[in-house]
Amino acid sequence: MSAPIDLLLERLEHVKRCGEGKYLAACPAHKDRTPSLGIREAGDGTVLLRCWAGCETSAVLGALGLEWRDLFPRRRSSRGRR
Repeated sequence: MSAPIDLLLERLEHVKRCGEGKYLAACPAHKDRTPSLGIREAGDGTVLLRCWAGCETSAVLGALGLEWRDLFPRRRSSRGRR
């Protein structure tokens, strides 16, 4: 199972690492000449997105074929355990 950050980064173009768990990439929701999509991985593995040109996160996710739930780490199910 891939981490949410890996799932996202593999779908983006012009990805540049800007620090520990921080990236900048071309926003897929608009014609981005200069990368404007800020990506950050929180300590719990949740991915935070911000398009500095103003695109809504839902538009970015839609352009990538992802859903909101894809930004969060999957939790192990405790069903079947005793």
